[in-house]
Amino acid sequence: MVSAGRAAAPLSSRAWGLRRGLAAGLLAAVAACAPPAAPPRQPAAPPASKPAAPAPAAPASIEVDPAAEARIAADVAYLASPELAGRGTGEPGADLAAEFIARRFAELKLSPLGGPGSDAKAYRQVFDARVGADVAPAALAVQRAGRKQGVEAGKLVTADGSASGTVSGAAVLVGHGVTAPALSWDDYAGRDIEGKIAIVLDGVPTLDGGSGGAAQAGAHGGAAPAGPHGGAAPAGPHGGAAPANPHGGAAPANPHGGAAPADPHHAPSPRPADALRDFGSVRYKLRTAREHKAAGVILVAAGDELPRVPDDAASMGIPAVVITRSAARALFPAAGLAPPVKPAGAAPEKHAAVKPAATKAVAPKPLDGTTVEITTKVTARMAPASNVIGLLSARDGSPHAGEYVVVGAHYDHLGYGGTSFSRAPGVHAVHPGADDNASGTAMLLEVARRFASLPERPARNLLFIAFGAEELGTIGSRHFVDHPPAPLAGMKPVVAMINADMVGRMRDDKLLVDGLGTSPDWQPIVDDAARGLGLTLQFGVEGFGASDHASFTASRVPIAFLFTGVHEDYHRPSDTADKINAAGVSRCSVLAARMALSLSRRDARLAFTDAPADPHRSMRGGFRASLGTMPDYAYQGPGVKLTGVRPDAPASRAGMQAGDVIVRIGAHAVTNIHDFMFALGDLEPGREVEIEVDRGGTRVPLKVIPAPGR
Repeated sequence: MVSAGRAAAPLSSRAWGLRRGLAAGLLAAVAACAPPAAPPRQPAAPPASKPAAPAPAAPASIEVDPAAEARIAADVAYLASPELAGRGTGEPGADLAAEFIARRFAELKLSPLGGPGSDAKAYRQVFDARVGADVAPAALAVQRAGRKQGVEAGKLVTADGSASGTVSGAAVLVGHGVTAPALSWDDYAGRDIEGKIAIVLDGVPTLDGGSGGAAQAGAHGGAAPAGPHGGAAPAGPHGGAAPANPHGGAAPANPHGGAAPADPHHAPSPRPADALRDFGSVRYKLRTAREHKAAGVILVAAGDELPRVPDDAASMGIPAVVITRSAARALFPAAGLAPPVKPAGAAPEKHAAVKPAATKAVAPKPLDGTTVEITTKVTARMAPASNVIGLLSARDGSPHAGEYVVVGAHYDHLGYGGTSFSRAPGVHAVHPGADDNASGTAMLLEVARRFASLPERPARNLLFIAFGAEELGTIGSRHFVDHPPAPLAGMKPVVAMINADMVGRMRDDKLLVDGLGTSPDWQPIVDDAARGLGLTLQFGVEGFGASDHASFTASRVPIAFLFTGVHEDYHRPSDTADKINAAGVSRCSVLAARMALSLSRRDARLAFTDAPADPHRSMRGGFRASLGTMPDYAYQGPGVKLTGVRPDAPASRAGMQAGDVIVRIGAHAVTNIHDFMFALGDLEPGREVEIEVDRGGTRVPLKVIPAPGR
């Protein structure tokens, strides 16, 4: 599931930790679970229109199958195995997973419905996903006193969030590059840097008024970074650190990349020493420099270690590089930079001076006679991804043969991690994704198996969809909704959607069934389906959230979402198959299958309703203010496109609509999701702000009064 943009659910909170390993029994089951080669594929037949056939005299039922637990354990073991290497989108492991699912669908004699056109010759619906960035080596040249000096390889890297381009200008040192009026701190105060190159120190200064610890900073001497290079990296394209629940659908906890602030706009007096800790992320510094009209940015690392090459091509609209502290001291002797800090774990120098805490920002310092030229090139890296779709056609002559029930789960995960999507961002290791979401995929396969074994086909078509590229922002489900296979001709024929994401860690028989507010008909269906399963169900009403069901909610399809809760292994290498409660997944599969069977038999369609916001979860994730918007993470144009807005939320009350592209919030231009998150972090509940949207090529200003966050 997507790593950020979620709020707290009524289940357990997360306490991070690491454990590793796959159970020997599950690993041994991999060979047994591998299906044979797929038989020749048959094109899907269009819905029949023969005279209606009578329903079975004794309708089939779906009960717990004692053999299901072993099947599910084997499927999870394979999907989370080292062979599939974390199933990262665009990587061989994801392709192997898609092939495995397609073979299983073929075994069950489901019709392929993935290819374009009406013949649907393939199970796989292929689309392109942006999976990272191709970054060319950056160049930096300094001209001073008639002498040109460059930076050798290994001491320079393109900054995360850098735009592509070549820019030049006079060099100006602007401290840590922080503008925080509420904290009476502005590193840019008193100096016009339009068209100039801002030299920005890594991290943030330690303020007076509290204990600064060992990482205090003077005017230009050092930093107190939250992470190795300028604050904690955002959790992914959604920005900020991941909140307690990955399915709440809210904005991330901190738009500046560190821990959630107590309230940077209303800091206590005196200022705590770490009051600026939330202003240290590289992307925030680039946005601030851009808003001060700098031409480019040189970020000076605290030491001589450089960050990884960026993996996110979304730019903050300004070319930028990171250089080592030693290189910066050689290039800019007039800046008075302190020596590089020692790497983490190194023994401290004897008699090392401790820099005093800062009382106020030092004025920007032009480096007279020094001009700089920066060249960067960052290109989005695209890769093919796919949804895997199997169809169980409605029985011949059914009056509902033109309607569909969707059961879905995403099969992709994080590959080797090593990016800001991972909750262990500095670790390059397989992230098995056993719970997220091999468990949901195994449940999907089990539900398909149970339907395939029924004595008669259902009255409505059943679509079983394993979605790709969910971790990158529910891209696969958005693609399906926007480009449904030809027999559907849109989302109107879809009666309902059941989604499973992270159903492998059932504890105390608890299962969350969310989305019930999207139709008044859901509750009796769920209650009836749960009979005899011994489940302690917890219910939620939200239709939106950070998983694939949100794409269907935005298309006004009633959804139900199954989820067993968060845990310490979420998005870590320790999410392994030995920790999966296969018996719990089996019970989830029976519940989902019964719900789908009930949906397939109903005379009437489910009525869709706009779900009320859940007062415990909606629009919350650490921000003080919320809007109730649902960004389209697959959108690659300028601004932030909305897939929808929550009912009776600030955005909807102001007239914001699905399809609007947010281009400005208050004084801040919004060029991408990162800008949006930073701007959202600056909002205050109850204080009106003008938000400008692009609606079909026309700029529309809207007055919005943000609601309180949490």
